[in-house]
Amino acid sequence: MSLEQQIGALVKASENLTGAVNGKIGEIDKEVDTATKKFDQFIGNADSRYMTRVGTSVFVSGDEDKFYPVYIPASHPGITELQINRSVHYDRRWAGALTARYLLQNNGWGGYPSFLILDAFGHANHPTETPEIIKTDGFIADYSNGSAFIAGAIFWLRGNHTYLISSSLRAFTGVITHEELVTTSVFDNGNIRVFKSGFDVTYSGSHIVCTIKTARNLTNIPTLSYIRGV
Repeated sequence: MSLEQQIGALVKASENLTGAVNGKIGEIDKEVDTATKKFDQFIGNADSRYMTRVGTSVFVSGDEDKFYPVYIPASHPGITELQINRSVHYDRRWAGALTARYLLQNNGWGGYPSFLILDAFGHANHPTETPEIIKTDGFIADYSNGSAFIAGAIFWLRGNHTYLISSSLRAFTGVITHEELVTTSVFDNGNIRVFKSGFDVTYSGSHIVCTIKTARNLTNIPTLSYIRGV
């Protein structure tokens, strides 16, 4: 076989190999695309057993002797599990720990039963160190179901502290802090919102007023340690 024939054979073999590789890449791309669509469908239909509750860090600034309304968005239909946590290592030294879990469903403008149930609630100091200051009123003063006017709930959280907030049925877009009094509806289905001056909103025929609190609502939160059903 001449040199020219050998070169031609090598070129042909290279072309065949390139064609085979391109074919495999095409098959791989199709398989990846199919797998991606199946995964996206699974995520869209998955129940709470498959949800990852990484949590969003939320710093509520302001006076630590006041409780500021914080809007946490949720989804319906279905029961949303909301968790509000903090470690003793957050903020200043040994400022105190919180674990709170709520079960929530809005009424969806009259379409569903409406409830907001405290499921588990607890506070703690560091087990060995002397804490600087841990407030006797805890970190949550009150809570309210958004019911019809918002998809989510309002929690009054102690100022000048950090919280880790998570939801079983939705991912949060971000955290927005409103320093001034809010007079227009800003409730959406993505952002956690901290109202430093409260809000006074007329929305869809309803007048909703929410102010800052200075003490725990002993009707909704009579104790700082609670586990439902125990």
